[in-house]
Amino acid sequence: MNRRQVDLLKKLIIQDDYQPIKYFSAIFGTSMKTISKDLDDIEEIISPTGARIERKQGRGIKLCYTLPQLDKLNEILNNISPLDSDKTVEDRRTEILLNLLINTNKYTTIQKLSDKYMVSRTSINNDLKEVQERLKKYNLELSKTLKGTRIIGSEINIRKALVSTIQEYAKINPGYISEYQSIRHKELNIAEINSMLNSKSISFFEELLNKLENELKLVIYEPYYTNLLSHLVIMTNRIINGNYIEDNPDYNNSMLAMNERLYDAAVYLIKEIEKKFDIKINKQEIAYVYKYLISVGLSFEDDKKCIKEADLSYVYFTKDLISIISQMLDVNYDLSLDLYDKLLLHVRPMLNRAKYNIQIKNPLLDDFLREFEEEFFIVKVGCFLLCNRYGVNMINDHEVAYILSYFISENEKMASAIKVRTVVICHSGYGTSRLLAARLAKTFSNIEISGIISSNAINSADLEKVDLIVSTVDLDTDKPYLIISAFLNEIDKENVKNYIENILESKKKSISSEHEEISIKFIDDKEGIKEFISLLIEDELIHVKDNIYLYLRAEKANSARKYLIEKKCIIAVDYSDYSFLSKVIRFLIREGLDKEGQYGK
Repeated sequence: MNRRQVDLLKKLIIQDDYQPIKYFSAIFGTSMKTISKDLDDIEEIISPTGARIERKQGRGIKLCYTLPQLDKLNEILNNISPLDSDKTVEDRRTEILLNLLINTNKYTTIQKLSDKYMVSRTSINNDLKEVQERLKKYNLELSKTLKGTRIIGSEINIRKALVSTIQEYAKINPGYISEYQSIRHKELNIAEINSMLNSKSISFFEELLNKLENELKLVIYEPYYTNLLSHLVIMTNRIINGNYIEDNPDYNNSMLAMNERLYDAAVYLIKEIEKKFDIKINKQEIAYVYKYLISVGLSFEDDKKCIKEADLSYVYFTKDLISIISQMLDVNYDLSLDLYDKLLLHVRPMLNRAKYNIQIKNPLLDDFLREFEEEFFIVKVGCFLLCNRYGVNMINDHEVAYILSYFISENEKMASAIKVRTVVICHSGYGTSRLLAARLAKTFSNIEISGIISSNAINSADLEKVDLIVSTVDLDTDKPYLIISAFLNEIDKENVKNYIENILESKKKSISSEHEEISIKFIDDKEGIKEFISLLIEDELIHVKDNIYLYLRAEKANSARKYLIEKKCIIAVDYSDYSFLSKVIRFLIREGLDKEGQYGK
């Protein structure tokens, strides 16, 4: 089975109802004739399981199976490896890019690539155009001569592109995963690293980093560990092949702000690598490794002490970050010392990464964008404002997602700490009431029993500050209440759980629940656009999605305007407070501006 057929079978398994063939044709971007042929092939393969594809005219197709048959279908899927020749276009392009980066001293030809991937020369030409686009962000180029095609550019940029592309390649090749350092219990993709140096050499680098951790009494967490390991392997391989960093203008600057322990660690790593591979590594490479070490998440035992005594800029950045996000999300995070401590340890290496343009990947970025879209862009804008204020490079979306994760975790902690003040009411029998109250408190950690009263005393009771009233009998009152049994059965638990969730949601008092109308004025007159362009600073545009950008100015009055300039939809926001800025962002996300700047929802 090819990859498309495997994915089609998975789709059929989870599909509950009949769907026309054109439905699957649209999903997989192929013809209905091809899908029909795929269905015939799938039917032949699954026939031994007893499962069958049922076709109904006017309704479509559906996979029919029993639970035992489903187990057999899953066995088939687990034992099938999609054909190598059936790589997706994106997978193929990433692999071509990676091979070109690894072999910058060698030429390849369109015909060689066409033969390797069993696709037409036209397809390879299109692949190389896309590769060229990807290389632009690293200031690298594709050189095409009579000898063939190869990548040209500075050694530093080649290494940056290699680290980033290897991490991307790891996502699309889960079959090439090796385990490293048992205490991490993580998976490290070293398939392509192994293509540069043998497995024995890779083990040397892993052991070297383990020794470094033990010596410094620190832990290098993911994704920093993979980032650092990749860099050391790439550096060594490049030097073995005669490629050195000839000039490092930041070398002296790095040494001026030197962390002595980490500089010694960089020297140690370089010396061990020199001995192992019998090579000579220059001082510029030490500075480059040093940059990596100060840009990864290191957890020294005395980390907090060091930060409080020396790195005051990180302290101020962290405090300001919490303050701005508190105002934009309308949640008071300022009182959380735990959030402050955790963010402080993250911000220091993050700002070093921004300073030295070291990129990391966040594997959960897409999940954050899907589940917390509004909060993501609010945090992104907050980070942008702070980076501008402190004169550091703007952090990328992967870094923003890591920052957001701390605030989401704090939200969950706050929710679990909120108490639901509850009154228990029974017709009679104090013992029964006590039993029910005890069961409620034991089952739901948020419940705080505020009182136990009889049903005939409800009208004289003060229930103003009560969040939840539970009763075993009908009550003569206008106040909302929940009827449950004295023994709190499973249905009662589910009802109470749903009730509590609604109460907690309202207690958060988040601005996200407010649907305030925001007026965005569309500016289409030439003079207005010309004036805006004259004041526009391109580097201060914040990308939201597609061709939509935000442009922010702190002013005394709040306003929002929309401009369409050179295929960009720019929302210019003047704000006097962060609350208004947050409302504009939520409005844009909810209303769903399309590429032409029109509201799509």
